[in-house]
Formats: sequence, C-alpha cells, structure tokens
Amino acid sequence: MLGAVSARLPRDVVACALVAGLVFASAATAASISTSLTVAKRTVSGKSTSIVVTGAGKTVYELGGESLAKLKCQSAACLKTWVPVTVSSATAKVTVSKSVPGTASVLHRIKAKLYQVMLDRHPLYTYAGDSNGSAKGQGINSYGGSWHVVAAVIATTTGS
Repeated sequence: MLGAVSARLPRDVVACALVAGLVFASAATAASISTSLTVAKRTVSGKSTSIVVTGAGKTVYELGGESLAKLKCQSAACLKTWVPVTVSSATAKVTVSKSVPGTASVLHRIKAKLYQVMLDRHPLYTYAGDSNGSAKGQGINSYGGSWHVVAAVIATTTGS
C-alpha cells in the first residue's frame, strides 16, 4: 500500500518526507474506525460558524503554511499545545461526514510515534486551551504560522 501512495507523490516530496522521518499512508481502507471528523457550529472570532470537529466534539485546526512536505509543528512543546488528531494505525479508517472539505489521509510521524489525520495533506490538530467546544486557538500565531479552525463546506440552495 505504501508503494502505491508514494508513486503518486512527486519524487522531491517523498524525499523530504523520508528525510524528516515520515511515512504517508492513505486512510481509505481499514478494518477499524478510530477517528471521525464531522461538522458543528462554533463561535469563532465572535461569529457562529460551521467548522470541522472531531467525533469527541473538539475543534479542529490547521497551521498556516504547514503541509506534508513542510511540517512546522514538530517540537514536544508544539505537540503538547497543538495536539495532533490521531488514529491507531496507518490503515485505520477516518470517518468523514460529507460537509468536511477535502480528502482524509494519515501521516505517520515516526519520531513522535503517532499516526496523524490530514485533510488534503494538511495535518490536523486540536488546541489544548479549548474547552467545552470552544475555538480559542483561532488566529494564534505560534510555531511558524497562524492557527485556524478548519471551515466546513456550506451547502447552498438555489430557488427555482
């Protein structure tokens, strides 16, 4: 399975990922469900917004400018404050509701010994400072970028 995924990535991205001690794997096939991503309404910057949350209701964030090829949140301090959304293995299924944007996949962080969920190759996190469905991490600048909640896809209806 890993070979098939690697073959689709540009050679320089694969080299960067391997040098950084990472392995990228698809979350499309799996036997057990470990994590789910769904949509909920939250107050973000004073405004009610539909955002992506974990199955446990935690607000999901991404770090601006971070991607599979350029991981910014790697220190123990960062991973403690910005907790990676994880699954139990590289082949674990990530259940994603239809309003969640993008394609889910899994990043194996070898040094951190975890399998992190990604959307469109952007690693996902929760914020340790959030409580009771809050989104306090929105707009925080730290660890090389600005943190933002992941917005949900808003279905629009047109009148006929």
